[in-house]
Amino acid sequence: MRGKNNNFPDGLKELVPVIVFCIAMAAIICIPLRVMSYGFIPPDDAGRHAAKVISGKSWDEILVVRPEFKMDSHPGWHAILQAIHRISECDQDTLVFFSVVFLFILFCIIPIFFLDFPEAWLASILAFVVLSPNFIFRLFLGRPYIFTMTVILAICFIWPRLKDKKIPYIAMGILTALIAMSTWIHASWYLFALPIACFFIAREVRVGTRLAIATVIGVIVGASVTGHPYMFLKQTLTHMMFAFGGIQSRRLLVGEFQPFAGESLVVLFMLIIALWRKVRGKWDPHTFHDPIFILAVTGWALGFVATRFWTDWGMPAAIFWIMVQINDFFNEKVDATSLRRVFIASAISGILFLAVSADIDSRWTRNLIVEYLSSEDPKQAEWLPEPGGIIYSDDMTVFYQTFFKNPKAPWRYMLGFEPAMMPAEDLATLRRIHWNFESRKAFDPWVSKMGPKDRLIIRASQDAKPAISGLEWYYAATGTWIGRIPKH
Repeated sequence: MRGKNNNFPDGLKELVPVIVFCIAMAAIICIPLRVMSYGFIPPDDAGRHAAKVISGKSWDEILVVRPEFKMDSHPGWHAILQAIHRISECDQDTLVFFSVVFLFILFCIIPIFFLDFPEAWLASILAFVVLSPNFIFRLFLGRPYIFTMTVILAICFIWPRLKDKKIPYIAMGILTALIAMSTWIHASWYLFALPIACFFIAREVRVGTRLAIATVIGVIVGASVTGHPYMFLKQTLTHMMFAFGGIQSRRLLVGEFQPFAGESLVVLFMLIIALWRKVRGKWDPHTFHDPIFILAVTGWALGFVATRFWTDWGMPAAIFWIMVQINDFFNEKVDATSLRRVFIASAISGILFLAVSADIDSRWTRNLIVEYLSSEDPKQAEWLPEPGGIIYSDDMTVFYQTFFKNPKAPWRYMLGFEPAMMPAEDLATLRRIHWNFESRKAFDPWVSKMGPKDRLIIRASQDAKPAISGLEWYYAATGTWIGRIPKH
């Protein structure tokens, strides 16, 4: 039986849900603003997306790419950032600020419009902040995959409407539009096969079929908006094959394509939630036949193949599943118009704010000590590539930081945001460098093809000058050496 409410005036009871809703909204909006107030800048793709918009260039003018990559891989996201840039004339820092805040709020705010107890959603996020700290950091990377994570949440909320015998045109239309936008913005359209498969595994054949139809139409629409649908879809699949093809070890892949460690605390917590239901006499075997639970488990299992199966697909489903369990408990035990809801929501929101905004291990301020290479620095400018030159490096951080600070620079990068885009022989050189743990001799193929305009940039401490012959070296910034062909 729900708790009684004897302390709140009857005339104001109906305000409790509104107050709780406002508390949840305030927490979701204030959290990213607080994090960004530290001066936080994500370390990877958010900066290169913003810099690309500022540069006004295509990727083949920024990177040295193999001929199979002929168009932008994230046309929708760049179109959105371009529109903001044109309207506001903002710089890349402002575009990064928008990316982080907008995508965080987008993912976190939608569920509170669907729930009688939005504090259950905040509690679920809080659980993952504690159990899996990497989760909250990824939500602050300002990258398009967060939009796809939001689409997964939407599927979790909408799918029961697809069970009706009568075709739910509105629900299918919403899902089709969201999947089209995800295709246009994020380009991981082929992975929507995962939730579709989970619905069939859960024997929700009607739902799986309707979701498949919405996905096919959505992908076609999203690809068509790019103006080159066939090329876009083909390039996306080609990218995936090149990224995973011909590797000797998974450690040669970028971090999020490598296997994860299993998230044992999350697994334990979900088992405890299941036991908690049994103790409360609410055990229901159908809870574990739920397609969302199956999606969470499937994403977790595939995480041992590539981490992003878990972080982008399994984890949103797991958060949703835990939220449902907490929401059911609140429905059972808490009066929706009880004053104590205000205190519960305030406590959860306050703790969530503190937990996320805490600068643990300098996660929100580490970038403040980064020394960037900049063409505006006279000493560094002398050592940076000449117009038409190429930056060679085995570390993507060099590209992310240098391109972010120099979006209009007249040089290109051999290694950018995805090794698979490199010409085949240069990708082989890069993987040989990584396979041999950055052995200096492995850089020889690049050194031999460098011209006077080109530079080799190595990440190493000041007392570890690269032992690569044929180049002269300059320690340009903290942990950064620039090598060039000696001038005569």
